[in-house]
Amino acid sequence: MRLKNGILFILIILLYTCGTNTDKEISSQSYNNYVKIPSSSSGIDFINKIEHDLGSKSNLFDYDYFYNGSGVGVADFNNDGLKDVFLCANQAQNRIYLNKGGLSFEDITEKANINTNNKGWSSGVTFADINQDGWMDIYVSQGGPYSRDKRKNLLLINQGDLTFIEKAEEYGLDDTGISTQSAFFDYDKDGDLDCIVMNENDYYGLDPARFYKLFENKELLRENSSHLYEQRDGKFIDVTEKAGLLKPSFGLGLCVSDLNNDSWLDIYIANDYYVPDGMYINNGNGTFTDQIKSSTKQISFYGMGVDIADINNDNLKDIYVLDMASSDHVRSKTLMASMSTSNFDLITNKLDLHYQYMFNSLQLNIGNNNYHNIAQHSKLAKTDWSWAGLIFDHDNDGFEDILVTNGYRRYGLDNDSRIRINQTKNSYQGKVPIEVKEKLYEALPSEKLPNILYKNTGNLEFKDISAFSDLKEPTFSNGAIYADLDNDGDQDLIINNIDQEAFLYQNTSREKNVGNYLKIVTNGDISENFAKVTIKYDDIVKTKESKRVRGYLSAVDNDIHFGIGKSKKVDSLIIQWNSGKIERLSNIEANQTLEVYEKNGIDKLNDTKENVYWFNRSNSNQIEYKNIENEFDDFKKEILLPYKQSTLGPSISTADVNNDNLEDIYIGGPKGQAGKLYIQSNNRYIDKKNEVFIEDSDYEDMESIFIDIDNDNDLDLYVVSGGNEFNERSEYLKDRIYLNDGEGNFSRSVQSEISDYTISGKSVSKIDYDKDGDDDLIIGNRIVPQKYPLYEPSIIYENINGEFKNVTYKIAPEFENFGIVNKVVTTDINNDGWEDFICVGEWTNIGIFLNDKGKFRNIADKSNLSDKYGWWFDINETDVNNDGYKDYIIGNIGTNTKYKTNTSKPLKVFADDFDSNGTHDLVLSYEYKNEYVPLRGKECSTQQMPFISEKIPTFDEFATSSIEDIYGETVTTAYQRKVTEFSSIILVNNGNMTFEMNKLPELAQTIPILSSEKYDINNDGYEDIIVGGNIYNTEVETPRLDNQFAIVLLSNKIDNYTAIGPERSGLYTNGNTKSIKLVKNKKPMLIIGNNNGNSEIFELNIGK
Repeated sequence: MRLKNGILFILIILLYTCGTNTDKEISSQSYNNYVKIPSSSSGIDFINKIEHDLGSKSNLFDYDYFYNGSGVGVADFNNDGLKDVFLCANQAQNRIYLNKGGLSFEDITEKANINTNNKGWSSGVTFADINQDGWMDIYVSQGGPYSRDKRKNLLLINQGDLTFIEKAEEYGLDDTGISTQSAFFDYDKDGDLDCIVMNENDYYGLDPARFYKLFENKELLRENSSHLYEQRDGKFIDVTEKAGLLKPSFGLGLCVSDLNNDSWLDIYIANDYYVPDGMYINNGNGTFTDQIKSSTKQISFYGMGVDIADINNDNLKDIYVLDMASSDHVRSKTLMASMSTSNFDLITNKLDLHYQYMFNSLQLNIGNNNYHNIAQHSKLAKTDWSWAGLIFDHDNDGFEDILVTNGYRRYGLDNDSRIRINQTKNSYQGKVPIEVKEKLYEALPSEKLPNILYKNTGNLEFKDISAFSDLKEPTFSNGAIYADLDNDGDQDLIINNIDQEAFLYQNTSREKNVGNYLKIVTNGDISENFAKVTIKYDDIVKTKESKRVRGYLSAVDNDIHFGIGKSKKVDSLIIQWNSGKIERLSNIEANQTLEVYEKNGIDKLNDTKENVYWFNRSNSNQIEYKNIENEFDDFKKEILLPYKQSTLGPSISTADVNNDNLEDIYIGGPKGQAGKLYIQSNNRYIDKKNEVFIEDSDYEDMESIFIDIDNDNDLDLYVVSGGNEFNERSEYLKDRIYLNDGEGNFSRSVQSEISDYTISGKSVSKIDYDKDGDDDLIIGNRIVPQKYPLYEPSIIYENINGEFKNVTYKIAPEFENFGIVNKVVTTDINNDGWEDFICVGEWTNIGIFLNDKGKFRNIADKSNLSDKYGWWFDINETDVNNDGYKDYIIGNIGTNTKYKTNTSKPLKVFADDFDSNGTHDLVLSYEYKNEYVPLRGKECSTQQMPFISEKIPTFDEFATSSIEDIYGETVTTAYQRKVTEFSSIILVNNGNMTFEMNKLPELAQTIPILSSEKYDINNDGYEDIIVGGNIYNTEVETPRLDNQFAIVLLSNKIDNYTAIGPERSGLYTNGNTKSIKLVKNKKPMLIIGNNNGNSEIFELNIGK
């Protein structure tokens, strides 16, 4: 079980708020920690040379994995305390280099006898002492464009004299799949090593439906699955099906780790193509359950390398999986094919696979077997054609950094190449002459790319520092390892390249005294022991796990290496073995290597404690509300929409509708579903039937508000109508008034002025702007239906004896044309007794409308807010510091989106009928090399505007064209808006009608804040905030915003908040959250309103 104590909790809080930004004022010299050692000095002159042959299957046309490269591994083969090196080659000979010290190596390949029997297309390498004789053995995973009998894996048994004998068949490990990597571990806790062999698939290139249909044949499935082998009496037996791992595999990344800290080892396999990654959780009974769909909300599409480690020092294991998303505009538009909506629907719905996107994924472990992909927020989502991703502390500062290897020797699915190849096949009726094929082959794109080193600066942020070291050299790199090759206390690197010498990089961190370290060598009863070591120092608690197979096709040093910054001592150290034994050490000096032994451990005491959450999920079924969204495809007409505009509900409002001093609840319904009224009675909620709501079920409810419209001392209901599925000026876009008879029975009231406005709205707030004693209304309206981002005018209604009249043009003309409004709130900014209001929306800035005795003026520019254009969704009034002046939480889409922006290079949208065919078009655009270029690709842009295919025939032309080149001068006169800020913020009131803008903590930036509630959660006298939100219905190439939690923001009593995740709050959610509402009850109750799903209820577990 993971550690739970006060120190750890304090650490989590610090990391979620300010972190330790080690990046401040650091010179480029501090980043230059890797120096390339030439082969003339190191002796490592290995080259993974690959040559194609169009007369056989040894080429990219006939074998999709031809340029996937090979791995590298380090282990001590002669027990001299130095890590030796094994490099895999696809077509050439594998090589083994003996470490002589001082980063000098001797090639002992010929003597070692590692290539004599069955050497084929070697891909991955790992190590284990299979026969427990004290000498490390070698296991090589093989595949290639060969028949099954020529791709058997190799098991090289160490003879103790630096020679090896191949015995894979004898041990039962001569797997004949297209093996890429393997790992040894004791999955059943019987005291010996078992083995997982990860395989690729013979049936690449098929469409997903045909692919999965094919594997209804169990024999084919067995041949094309990864394989689990259980060791019984020294022989390895295939138990794949029995263990629950019999699934089609395109495995490229493998990592074994105890993901859920239950002491049973789990398996993560990153799969290429449309096969979802496998997260196989060990059930402790010889079987595994694939929990990838229940534990994650989205994953990478082309899964490559994978590593598992703690990236934010919260003692939970995070997962980093690489994909092939280009960071360069031109490559992104030429190399990658678009995901069609039909294929996306096939994968996610018809085949019920998973939500997969062509980006790297960084799955932040939020406890309770739940993960939150923050790759976009951490700027780790796009690293080009990437292979190995390794998480380790390169500079001993106590934060885990990330190495990514890059480059691709040739790419066969470049869009223009693909078209040329298909045209050639058609012209030769499939019988293409060899010389023509050769020309096509040589024309395939080939690009060396620099490898990337990301420095972890704390606070879920990473900085690319590759340019400051020798790592910046462009390469065709694949497998990589880190290890302390010279035993000086920092991690050196070896990288395997295609058609180029392997790289050896010396780490100079220790020479520069950058940070201190502690190295732990775990000597278990078996060589692959996966021991966990926890250290405590300077109020920091860190846990690491000994594991060898990480990254891509490679095996790193499995000694545990801690960087501890400037600390000179570790207060305590705990070693936990998976057998249950434990050992504790204390007062350990830094900069040394400790050897620990499982035999010295004692049986662990059962001292685990159950989590006590601030909120408990309610099992009560008293509010059974399920939002059932009507079917409407926004993208059919508006292909280039960023996300659906028709799935914004439900919204929740509360009030006492029957004058019994208890809060009742109204939850709005989508088109085709009536809104629901729940009456509170005896700590329960009764579904109050109102026929008028059922009669009006064809409307789409947006926000609602309870307000005494007819001055009869009970609360009536105003419901905003909205949605994108209706035609412009549809009768179903009218807002609605329901009058209350005082007992919660409502009837429809029609007012001519309101009925005149058939426009799509969103937000409503009551305000007595003229201080005449009755409530007026502010209505924030959104879009012209099916013409995003064109907006409808927003409205202020004056209440004249219960009748509402539009007075916007008289009292707030700027509000009328504010744009797409998502939220409006009434407030008193300057405490003068005159009610003001604030509004925000998409492609808008922040509107702060000050009431000057019945007329409003926008004072946002006084606080430099007029240029803060965002995709704003929410506003909540609070007082963060109890100074008597109102502060405001402003919820934005957040920074965990593929869209990027800033003030100098804003994201823009252009809208017009660009092809003059009578339909509305929109174009999202960003700046690239001083020109605005289309954000979306050629295929989907052409679907929206077919003229593009004729005007811009090739993908390369499209990639190098500006929007003016593509759409002509029309774009310069088109409707356009911009966004400059995606971060959610707090506006701290200075008391003089100006505000200080502070960004909310980083965890809060990883979600879209669509809704919020205020409440003093921890009883300290200061209002805290609960925030949440999701946007599931993005276009298919944009990752969903689909976190599995709400966040508690605890006031720091000054000007910001501490963000508390669900591992402490208990607010684990499971839906497309659109609204949250705290309802006063015997125990305060939090309702989570989810689109197209069940609402969720939590009860506050902290006594008041």
